[in-house]
Formats: sequence, structure tokens, C-alpha cells
Amino acid sequence: MKSKVLATCLVTLLSLAGCSGGGTTESATGGSSGTGGQTQTGGSGNMGGSPGSGGTTSTGGSSAFGGTTSSGGSGTGGSSATGGRTGTGGSSAFGGTTSSGGAGSGGTTATGGTTAKGGNPGSGGTTATGGTTSRGGADGGVDGTTGTGGRAATGGTTSTGGGTSVPVGASGYAAAGASGQAKPSGSATTVTVLDWAGFKTAVSFTFDDANSSQISNYTALQAQNDKGNNVRYTFYLQTGKSEAGNAIWSTAHKDGHELGNHTKSHQSAATTTDIDAAETFIKSTFGVTSYSVAAPNGDASYQTVVAGMKEFLTNRTAGNGGGIAATDSPSSKQWQLPCIIPSTGASASAMESSISSAIGTSKWVTFLVHGFSGGSDGAYQPVAIGEFTSTVSWAKTQGTIWIDTVENVSAYWIAENGFKKLTPATSGTDKTWTWKTTDFNTPFPPGKYLRVKTDGGTLKQGSTVLNWDDHGYYEVSLDAGTLTLSAQ
Repeated sequence: MKSKVLATCLVTLLSLAGCSGGGTTESATGGSSGTGGQTQTGGSGNMGGSPGSGGTTSTGGSSAFGGTTSSGGSGTGGSSATGGRTGTGGSSAFGGTTSSGGAGSGGTTATGGTTAKGGNPGSGGTTATGGTTSRGGADGGVDGTTGTGGRAATGGTTSTGGGTSVPVGASGYAAAGASGQAKPSGSATTVTVLDWAGFKTAVSFTFDDANSSQISNYTALQAQNDKGNNVRYTFYLQTGKSEAGNAIWSTAHKDGHELGNHTKSHQSAATTTDIDAAETFIKSTFGVTSYSVAAPNGDASYQTVVAGMKEFLTNRTAGNGGGIAATDSPSSKQWQLPCIIPSTGASASAMESSISSAIGTSKWVTFLVHGFSGGSDGAYQPVAIGEFTSTVSWAKTQGTIWIDTVENVSAYWIAENGFKKLTPATSGTDKTWTWKTTDFNTPFPPGKYLRVKTDGGTLKQGSTVLNWDDHGYYEVSLDAGTLTLSAQ
């Protein structure tokens, strides 16, 4: 784990593929003969997931894998933070504080955080943990303790300039709104959470049953995710089918898409045994913890059973219906997410029309497609792949739609409602909100963010000052558990 001092400034950076596509690998030279910093793994002892590495060594200065490289001074390598934005599920964890390097050294890297059972990336250092809500399996970790079968943590987003700020885009969510918006400079009295991550509405494109036509058309589906985070799907796997073990699902997970639970047997009557069998398969085969369930045939029994298991965040039905408003209470609706199922052979225009109605009402719509024309296993109400990808392409061009997984959108919706119920503590001109993610739901997936705006002042999480994103918001790490608005 320790870096060696090299006589030359030649460095080879290894690009690691995370689920959100990872960050760009860069190198920096930093004065004379500084080492590249220490390497470190992104989390402790996860089984079933690919361990993320926190960074790679470089000569002459520090380098961050997937993050921002600090340039070194005379004889020093500067500071580096590990991790970058290569996290599981497309989400980056909250970046930690870096420490500055001593003479001739590249600085000490921030640790990747300790992973929790089933967690997304852990925190990069200060205050945030790898996952506060572990679940399932023996020896599952809680509150940052290492558990088995979880996702690998990658160290979080890099911090810049001595650990006093967090780069924009830490969440990994697609940018919302026009760039160039000025930072507020008013009286600093309020924090407002933006609905749907700053977009007008949200859409989750979901697929059931692990059908063969989804596998054969995966390349066409992934082509719409051309920026690595602008179109992420949810694949609900029926694990009793042989197709559920196809390697394409591992690829999909690495590409940032969600693997959800659609039971093992696909029976209508919900049982914890059937749901847990699918969960065990997904975890052991792909190293993934599913946070959402899709009820086979939309059976209403899943609403009660899934909620009672205390293992999931949501349950999606199979009923055609309207979407969910940001102000809708999650307490009941999270266990009966409505969805839209297009008719057999539906045209792109017909599918676009269904989404358009949601844009007008600022609601989150979940779209369900079982498969595409030409599959070998009889997908229910298949549509042509070209018509479907045209619909996705159309949604992208609107610029007002957040296209993301059920896990990401539902976590945002649930946390927004929970945050609005918090009462801040006041000290002088500072207001501080504190929370635990388990206040929102048990479990709550780590590595999630809210986007907020203020009427002025400075926002901090612990000692970390949040950067203003000129698309019109700050990004707040939910793992950090604290947020302070200061008039200064």
C-alpha cells in the first residue's frame, strides 16, 4: 500500500471501470522527485462485488484516479484524494478531506471509507460512511462496518486544494438546467430542495423478466447512455430463468444501470422466500444488492410483504396509471409505484405521448417494457427496439427530464420528503440540519445526494465547503448526515 519514490517522472495510470463509467485518469508532475501518493483500496472486505481501488501511484506529484490531480510544489507531490467518480450504480460518494504531503512525498490520500453490506460507494473521508444501512446475509455491516456481498467502495469524489471544497457533480446525476447561473448572494436564510434533481420531471425506463430480447438488444439500449449517466435503466431480473445468469447483466451494472428484484419464480402471490431467493442470486452472481422490487403481474400482495421485510426501498407494480408528484408522501406510494406499459408494437409517438403528460404535471413516471420484437422467450407486449430507442432519444432531447434508475429517483424523492420535515438548530447566524439516512427509510442506499439552492451564504457539510454548480444548485451528500448554512 505504500508508494515508492521513483527517480523519473514517468507514470502509468490504470483506468478502472466503475458503474458510472469512472472518472478521467490524469497525472500531474509536482516538483522534484515527489512520489505519487499512496494507493488504497476503496473499501474493506466486500465479497461479491468488485473492489474499487482508490487511486494509482504516479511520479513527480500526486494523481487521483478519476478525480482532480493536485500539482505539487517544490519537492512535494501535493495532496491527492482517491476515488473520483467511479462508484457503483453510477453514484459517487461524498468526497473526503485530503491531507497535504510532506517534503518529497505526494501527500496522504483520503481513505475510501469503509463499505457497508450492500452499499454503493462509501464516503471519501469526513463524516460520511460507506453505508449506514446494511442489510441481508450473515455478518452484514451496519453504520460503516464491513459486511459481505456488498458493492465495492471507491473512495468518493476527490477534494481540491487542501480539502476545503467538493467539486461539482459529485452525485453523478446528469446536469440539470442551463449553465452559467450565478451563485446566490442574498441574506442566507433558507435551503430549498429542488424537485427531481433540478429537472422538471423524471422517467425511469424499466425492463422485467430478464428476457432474451433485452440481452440481444443491450448494445442498442446502452448506446442511448452516451455520456455514461444521462440514460440509466432498471433491469428487474426473474432469477429462476437461465437468462438471469447471463454476463450481460454484469456489464449493465458496470455501465451504471440498476439490477432489481423480480423474484425467482415469478409467482403472483408474494412470499419472502421467493423474494429472498432472487436477492441471494443477484448478490452472489453479480455482487449487487437490489433496493427495489417489481411485483410479478403487479400483484397487490407485494405491497404489504415487501414493505414488511424492511429490506427494500420501493416496490413497483405493473398497473397502468399516473406518475408520482414530488410532494406525494412516500409512506404508502413507495410500495405501489405505478407504471406505464406500452401496448404491443407501440410506436415511438405513442410512448412519447405517455411521457409528455408527466412533463406537464411535473411527475415521475415509470415505464415498463418486457422485451422487444423477435425474442425467443415470448416477452409480454413487445415493442420494436427502434421505436423504443427513438422514445428514449426523444426524452433526452427535451432537456427537462431526469432519466435515471428506480433506485436513484425513489431515493431522491424519499429523502427530499424526509429532509423537508427536519428542523435546523440555530447558532448565531448558522443553521444546521442533522439526520440519519435511516430516518428516511430502512434501509436507505448510501452514496445518494440532494440538490439544493439557498438565498445566499455558504453551505458546509462538516468542515467541507460545498461548491456552487452553475447549473443552479449545490449537491448535498446524504451520507454526511449534516448541513450548515452560514451567513458568511
